[in-house]
Amino acid sequence: MSIEQLESKILSGGGLNSLTDNELYQVAKHFVGDAPPSHIPRETVIGILSEQSSIQNWQNDIKTKAARIAAETVQNVQSKIEENSDNPMVQKIQESFGKWLQDSGYNVQELTVKLDANSDGIISIEEISNFIVELTGNQPPAWVLSHISTILDKNMDGEILVSELWQYLEELGFQMPVIEEPVIQETEVELPVTEESITEEEDNLDEFEEEFDNDSIEIEEKEIPEIENVQPEESIEEANDIPIIEEASISTNIERTIEILEKARLHSEANEIIANSNSGFCTLKVERIERNLMVNDSYRGGQTLTGILDNGPFSIAVLFEPEFNDFIDQNVSKNRIVSFEASLFEWSSGLRKAKLKGKSLELKD
Repeated sequence: MSIEQLESKILSGGGLNSLTDNELYQVAKHFVGDAPPSHIPRETVIGILSEQSSIQNWQNDIKTKAARIAAETVQNVQSKIEENSDNPMVQKIQESFGKWLQDSGYNVQELTVKLDANSDGIISIEEISNFIVELTGNQPPAWVLSHISTILDKNMDGEILVSELWQYLEELGFQMPVIEEPVIQETEVELPVTEESITEEEDNLDEFEEEFDNDSIEIEEKEIPEIENVQPEESIEEANDIPIIEEASISTNIERTIEILEKARLHSEANEIIANSNSGFCTLKVERIERNLMVNDSYRGGQTLTGILDNGPFSIAVLFEPEFNDFIDQNVSKNRIVSFEASLFEWSSGLRKAKLKGKSLELKD
């Protein structure tokens, strides 16, 4: 085996330990000029060779060459991505990556542990690849991983920090963890009891008793005026004018199904709950209006209304077909209440939010 072939074995991991005895003798003969005697233990041979400056330089050259090849590979992959920027698969990955995370069922802390497996604060391409394999069961190609890394690398410095991951997850709507500062409790220091402190306390006690006696005399001499227990009519009228705030309650089929989905642990379990659910009539207090994304059926090109379902407590998103676009543009705005018939079709465990498909739409007075 040539020295060039031995280089690939060293790069695969383990350094000189990855070589066989015959290959170690070959390295020794090439760099030192003579092979060690056969009776010398393998560990001793590796130790002697590792101390040779020529072999140390050779291993450093191998690492430098590998780094250069890796950089050229990444550059080639990025060039292919740019060449295929019009490829619908590239656009699909950009749109779908966030949805993968939302539907994974993990929160921010769990996603951080998955994507930063070695807890070094930096997310590598290998960690992203392992996470996608765990999530989908498929090994993504290199150009897909490179494109995902550009999505996460907010400052484009070639390194994905955990803080950049959190920024991306916050943009997706994930609830960010609150990091509370530790509360430092002050320790009370007990002063030693001395004769002077006891005397001072006794003097203070005598003064307090004297003041208390004087105050008692003054209280006895003062007349306490009679207080009529009369409630002004105005206060009664004002009390009647206070609005009664209704508490949010769960009363419709859609709400009860969402309540069950809140307890679902697996994505497959949520899909089964949705498949067995029925459509129903609902109301929505609109908070946001946006275009339908990532749908390929008759709802493609329509609009999504996001808001509070049936006066709370659930926030939902309702997709409508393009035939409702004009009605929404002309009549629906923020804080307007609409009524509609809809059915559940998707549950985002990451956002804890249900998506519905609307079948009718009208304004509610």
